[in-house]
Formats: sequence, C-alpha cells, structure tokens
Amino acid sequence: MPSFIETQFPIARLSAESYKERKANNGQTLTHLGKWWGRKPLILVRAAIVGMLMPASNDAKKDRDIFLKILTMDDEGTWQRCKPAAQRMTNRTAFDALPYAQRLTDCERPENIEGPTATAWEAINAHLGTTATCLSELVRQLGQRTFGHTPRVGDSFCGGGSIPFEAARMGCEAFGSDLNPVAGLLTWASLNLLGGGQDVQEEVMRVQAEVLATADRQVTDWGIEHNAQGERADA
Repeated sequence: MPSFIETQFPIARLSAESYKERKANNGQTLTHLGKWWGRKPLILVRAAIVGMLMPASNDAKKDRDIFLKILTMDDEGTWQRCKPAAQRMTNRTAFDALPYAQRLTDCERPENIEGPTATAWEAINAHLGTTATCLSELVRQLGQRTFGHTPRVGDSFCGGGSIPFEAARMGCEAFGSDLNPVAGLLTWASLNLLGGGQDVQEEVMRVQAEVLATADRQVTDWGIEHNAQGERADA
C-alpha cells in the first residue's frame, strides 16, 4: 500500500506554514542554538514524516482531510490555533473565508499547540484504524503497523538538526550525523538541551550565567572594551 506522500502533498498550505515559521526569525525553535543556513522548517519535517507513515486509501480527498487534521492545518485546526484576541475580533465564518496564508497571520504555529482536538482525533482514528490521542502515539502505532517497531529516522547530513529534532519530538527514534563538527554540535544540542526538558534547560542557563559573570569580571579587571564615558561592549 502506498503512503500518503507518494500520492499527494498539500504544497500550498505547507508553503504558507513554512514561510510563517521562517519569518519568525528569533522566534524559531532552534535558532538560538546557532545559525545554520540550510535548516529545514520544522513544519515541513513534521509533514514529511507523517506523510511517509500515513497509508493512502482509495479516497484521496478523505486522506487529505485527515492529513491536514493531524497537522492542525484544516479549517478547524487553524481556528483552534487562532489567538484569542483575534478570535474576539472576528467570527468563524469570516475567518474560514480568508485565504489560508492570511489566516496564519493571527495563528500560533502548529508546534506551539498541543495538537488536534479530541473531536479531530476521533475522525483521524476512525480513518486510520488507530487509537491515538497525541502525535507521538499516532507515529508509534503507524510505525508498529508498517515496520513492527517505532519508526527510526536517520539524517546523514543533519546540518542544523531540524530533521532529527522534529523526528524525536514526534516520538521517532532519531539519529543524525554530519561531516561538519559544528553541525554535529548543533544537532546534539537540539536533541539533548532543547529536548532534555525543563530541568536540563534550567541547569544550562545556570551554568551559562556563571560563565558570563566570570568573563565579565575578567574583562572588567583587564579594562577591555571600556571607554572614558563608562561605555562597554555587551557581547
């Protein structure tokens, strides 16, 4: 049986979502770890993995509707992602009538919400024959059905780490490698620091603060980057 991505892929909506994510600049999930010019949009990675795991049926329209529900890119999903202030300023009918890219102006990105609603999961599970209540459960169940185990995603040119990071966040076993040591470091940081949970992140910030304070004392003692007006570099 072919997978969804072998039969169709909603390029227009994914392009709009990718553009919104890219325009977020420092609001992107991985950018603060370090710049990587070829980093893939996380929504594109998520869509590709779901598209490869989701089987295609004989009803192409229904398949597309379910795929969009999984990614909260259907009409209900975009309304769910619409920020409360924007929802108060409009109504659902007017919102659905807007071009998709225009709707996204007032929407959270898919990665910033919990996922489809309980009602959406009922429709997803009914179509796919699953019992998932979240994306990681769906990924695991589809992987078990197809491969007999949780899906494994490997990226031999991992760059900034978008593919292994998003794969791991979706519940896959993720592996990455790259000849460039900077790429390896960025990917390791994506998986182990950002993906390490709040305790790890707080410990990293504590250590960073100690290192910065130590460096600041040394720079001050040496009188580097100061002028007669008391101005100094802050980076």
